[in-house]
Amino acid sequence: MLESYVTPLLMTYVNKYIKNLKPSDLQLSLWGGDVVLSKLELKLDVLEQELKLPFTFLSGHIHELRIHVPWTKLGSEAVVITINTMECILKLKDGAQQSKQPMTQFITF
Repeated sequence: MLESYVTPLLMTYVNKYIKNLKPSDLQLSLWGGDVVLSKLELKLDVLEQELKLPFTFLSGHIHELRIHVPWTKLGSEAVVITINTMECILKLKDGAQQSKQPMTQFITF
């Protein structure tokens, strides 16, 4: 019963960045506490809009996405989403200025 509330909430966040994800993909093992999804394709347009980097995303994949739901302590412990190997191919946007100083950008998900 509780998973009927948590699954749509998780889908809201995860589906924003992942292509072709269905609620049934999350429900398969969510009640056991862990869901492991493999070989996911990222929504490149969303990443570009959110991150506002001077790059165009040519491709992007997540090799493994793990979601842990602590059902017995849901009120006191966090749901943990772990990305194991995210691979993106980027291209410098046309018209982006190149400077003599190295560009440093830290991205946190």
